[in-house]
Amino acid sequence: MRRIACIALPRIHTRLEEADEANRSALVRVTESALAFGPAAAFDVAENVVWVDVGGCSHLHGGERELAKALDARIRGLGHACRVVIADGPRIAAAVARFLPLTKSAKGDGPFVVPEGHGVAAMRVLPIAALALDDDVSRWLRDLGLRTCGDLQKLPRAALAARLGARADDVMQLLDGEDRAPIDAWRPAEVPEERASFDWGVISVEALVFVMKTLCERLASRLQGRAMGATRLEIVLALDRALPSTIDVVLPSPIARAADLLAVARVRLERHSLAAPVLAVTLRAPDLARLPARTLDLLSPEPKAARVLPRLVAELVADFGQANVGTLAIADTWVPDDRTRLLPFGAARPEPRHSLVTSALEPSRLVAPLRLPPGSLAGAVRLARVEAFEWWRRGIERRDLYAAFVPVVPGEEGGGKNLAWVEQRGSDDVPRLRGWID
Repeated sequence: MRRIACIALPRIHTRLEEADEANRSALVRVTESALAFGPAAAFDVAENVVWVDVGGCSHLHGGERELAKALDARIRGLGHACRVVIADGPRIAAAVARFLPLTKSAKGDGPFVVPEGHGVAAMRVLPIAALALDDDVSRWLRDLGLRTCGDLQKLPRAALAARLGARADDVMQLLDGEDRAPIDAWRPAEVPEERASFDWGVISVEALVFVMKTLCERLASRLQGRAMGATRLEIVLALDRALPSTIDVVLPSPIARAADLLAVARVRLERHSLAAPVLAVTLRAPDLARLPARTLDLLSPEPKAARVLPRLVAELVADFGQANVGTLAIADTWVPDDRTRLLPFGAARPEPRHSLVTSALEPSRLVAPLRLPPGSLAGAVRLARVEAFEWWRRGIERRDLYAAFVPVVPGEEGGGKNLAWVEQRGSDDVPRLRGWID
């Protein structure tokens, strides 16, 4: 028997021309979020319900009741009131979710689980309206004093079937707790997005960031349903009497948590000046990447770097630009100034062709050339003398490279000293600080 979770949502009441679109957007959002709990999901606009196939998935949450609670918390976290029911089949689950009296559930309108094989008992307490019969048939049954499905279960089947007509077999199966109806699996759009519109134009970035919090939470729930992370974001601002303005945010590594998305979006918005009042804002994730699965170890703590570093790097990229944030790699050259280069965060490090490795100490942090006072080379050790290399390059002067202890703040005596990389061009030239050796 298939186990189906049904999520019943209240209808959104707004202006007539926007009501259908608002309800459909809510159903799509909930359906995509529910994909995190089962392999297939679907929704029905007429009934305003969402189904997700949870068969074989309950053990991942500690049982069906715990799965229903987690699903209920996920949907309510999106700002939607809902009622979650797990039963045998989509129609029985939807009927119980929409018509079960609140006093019958464990906690009012909270999650409710119909045990496997107990569909008959679940249908017994529901009103006849749960069967979605024709108005004439429903009126005839009410005139006979029949109010619940349990009253119909007591009637002779032959007499009841003659009155039900073409739907006789279907209704009989529901009364017997059998539901073999398939669910038409819904496929999400290629690019997930969330949109918010304003009745009056927004003129401050602070107000946009406040709205962006809700959009990031909704987008993060969609990404979790896909088990994907965003590698690029687009913030589309619909300006008053102007063309849309698009803010592109490149993410060095995939992120999917709402807090991480909001932190990156906030940094980028704070650097953006609004040319006109904003009438609507759309948050899109055009580029996605699958998040690598990790097995958690109950006996060892989760490394904080794996959780914090992607967000930190994404904030730095949004603030300083992609070309200015990365990791250092050793280049295939003998030129000391070109031994390191900046690679984008997460990019594969190229293998040097000749593995040019010297025995001399090399700096781990390069700085701009800084003149040092005379006498800074006292007790210094010369590491290398550069006279000629890469013969095709012209105008290279002789340089001596030293390892010397110099003040952390050059020119300030009495402070701490650190091992530094010092360069001197000729015996009469002043020494210059070029980097620190850690």
